[in-house]
Amino acid sequence: MIKFFRRFFFAFNIIAAIFLIGAYLSVLISPAEAWMFSLLGLAYPLILIVNVLFALFWLFQLKVQALLSISVIAIGSSFFNQSFQFRKDVQNAESDIKLVSYNAGLFGYFQSQWNMKELANQVVDLEPNILCVQEFLNLKNGDRSTMDSMKNLCGFKYAYFQSLKDGRKKGDYGMAIFSQYEILETALVHFDGLTGNMCFYADLKMDSGVQRVYNVHLQSFKFKKQDYKFVKQLPEDNDEKIKQSKGLLKRMKSAYLKRSEQVEKIREHMQESKVPYFVMGDFNDPPVSYSYSKLSKGLKDAFVENGFGMGRTYIGMMPNFRIDYILYPKAFEGSFYKTIKLSSDHSLVASGLKYKKE
Repeated sequence: MIKFFRRFFFAFNIIAAIFLIGAYLSVLISPAEAWMFSLLGLAYPLILIVNVLFALFWLFQLKVQALLSISVIAIGSSFFNQSFQFRKDVQNAESDIKLVSYNAGLFGYFQSQWNMKELANQVVDLEPNILCVQEFLNLKNGDRSTMDSMKNLCGFKYAYFQSLKDGRKKGDYGMAIFSQYEILETALVHFDGLTGNMCFYADLKMDSGVQRVYNVHLQSFKFKKQDYKFVKQLPEDNDEKIKQSKGLLKRMKSAYLKRSEQVEKIREHMQESKVPYFVMGDFNDPPVSYSYSKLSKGLKDAFVENGFGMGRTYIGMMPNFRIDYILYPKAFEGSFYKTIKLSSDHSLVASGLKYKKE
């Protein structure tokens, strides 16, 4: 009986190991080719934990089967480092340049709030050289605007706002960059089709020379209230379960496909850049993903260099992981990294960098 149980248990162990390998493959296989791998990448932390438990079980049994999960976990050590960090958290390290990225969630305007000053106050405390904001709602009142207020309150010398037509009747929806460095050039990275997401770059005249900053906001899942309700409390009716599951998966598939198209466009643009570049913003994807793999290629990740724990940046239900990033050229080294919870469903992400000494 015990022998049968061990064989049965090991069969599930094999499945868990295969799923973990599938999660690794999600960074290599475009969702346009096989989008289901992206789901395994999203579930990577859970699949990893299951494999760790299998490995511990077999080790306590002193069985060679433990090598299966141990080997598969070891193969993906780089993915572990992207998702988990246990470095000493240095908050006030000296930096040559400070970067901040934040998905403002339109400052809560459509939830009858206005949290612009909350962000401005935090930025004043952090004193960043560059601030990238996604989901920025630029309201105008006579000759003044939200952009003007942010720029003046935070003391930035330069600012640029890129609007995106999405049918909103109140204000202009888009993204913004604020900088202490002169903005030499800006342009939109065009996505195909109609989407509420965007990417633009700004070339900045920094102390180390001209550097490009990409402000990125990739396709979200656009989950509806019934999707969150479904996840929280499964309906008793089986037909309803199937119906809502299909709807959820359909929205996820659509998002993965659009996100992969957007990533390819941005990656192509990056490869044509003649100057070093930073990438900041909301990828709507965790570290074990095709999006992150493509956009972080050749760059350092502020969290990997100086972060701690899982670095969760999204406060909602799904994906409840790190989906906001600050990526920078290898000519810099990190001095600190931290996240700060404000009123948005995304945490503000801040990083300090130093110029590498030659």
